Amino acid sequence: MNGRSRRSFFQRLERRLVGLVMAIMAYGLEKSILRSIRSGGAKSPSCDASEL
Repeated sequence: MNGRSRRSFFQRLERRLVGLVMAIMAYGLEKSILRSIRSGGAKSPSCDASEL
């Protein structure tokens, strides 16, 4: 034995689904950031760090 137990089908499926969802979220976030940059930059926050 190599000390590694075999994962169940559900655990393997769950891990792949979590990875897929995270990849989709990263893709959407990247697209929104690039769209924001192309349209003139991100909006400035209402309070700056210098005000603190």
